[in-house]
Amino acid sequence: MDTVGRNKKVIEEYIRNQIQDDIVAEQLTMMEYIDPFTGEEVKKKKRS
Repeated sequence: MDTVGRNKKVIEEYIRNQIQDDIVAEQLTMMEYIDPFTGEEVKKKKRS
């Protein structure tokens, strides 16, 4: 039984899924530096 090709496909799929998960996580944590509605620079808000 040859498992070399099968393992390679499983590894490629795992890597593809990890990359997709990384892209989604990065988009969730991105900070907007320019307001997409006004086009103005976003200033950091200070917490009280």
